[in-house]
Amino acid sequence: MAWASEAAEVAIVLSGRGGAYEEVANAMRNRLDPGIKVSLHDTATLGTLEGSKPDFLVAVGARAAQALASQPARAPLLVTLLPRGAFEQLATGRKRDAPPMSAIFLDQPFVRQMTLVRLALPKAKRVGILLEAGAQPHLNELKAAAMDRQLNIQALRVVQEQDIARTLQQLLPDIDLLLALPEPVIFNAGTIQMILLSAYRQQIPLVGFSAAYTRAGAIVSLYSTPQQIGRQAGDMLRSALSSGRLPAPQPPREYVVSTNPHVARSLGLAIESEQQLLQRLQLLE
Repeated sequence: MAWASEAAEVAIVLSGRGGAYEEVANAMRNRLDPGIKVSLHDTATLGTLEGSKPDFLVAVGARAAQALASQPARAPLLVTLLPRGAFEQLATGRKRDAPPMSAIFLDQPFVRQMTLVRLALPKAKRVGILLEAGAQPHLNELKAAAMDRQLNIQALRVVQEQDIARTLQQLLPDIDLLLALPEPVIFNAGTIQMILLSAYRQQIPLVGFSAAYTRAGAIVSLYSTPQQIGRQAGDMLRSALSSGRLPAPQPPREYVVSTNPHVARSLGLAIESEQQLLQRLQLLE
């Protein structure tokens, strides 16, 4: 059943005010028809949703997703800025009769990541990854994407955050590059400098998943901007408001490549420009 746009209502819940969260929300609103009522909330003011009956809920970030998923479901839920694994865990915990939930994942598809590795670092063969204990149920999918591009995945698991340095020292001698995945116990603001420095000392480049990683010292990063995620979320909502159902969970549609030429030079590596890598990656997709 389709909604008349005059009567349609979308409630957006942010994990926090400002920054990337509001950038996603603003891009989303700009994509929707002017007749659609859009209300903005955050996890600290979820009470403002009491009594409202939105046609769709949108969670922006992990805190908002967890807060909405833990409440009695009132409408179909679209989740953004959450890694695929975290979304799947959230979806598994939902009651069977709960309204549908969909997502735009924070992380990029494995095929896209491995293609970028092949383009940016053509001599690399062995890709190292650190995984949280019990995490990454899609490891075989990642290995298959790597194998298709003549790459080999070397994976080690980290039980606790204090084990990262020791596990990293085991991994680094056996790899040509380190691929950072959105595993928050391992890759976070408190650990990234140690990881980057350890890799740099052994002349191992790191491939990141955000602009912040490139600035910090990753040789190249692949990610989607908040505006890109917001536009895609707006398009998913437009489709949902027209058809009555959310599209299936999906990876980011648009993306950005950023490079750190200074780090590349210091590692003795040549790397193409951001625009060249992005164009070549888009052509291969």
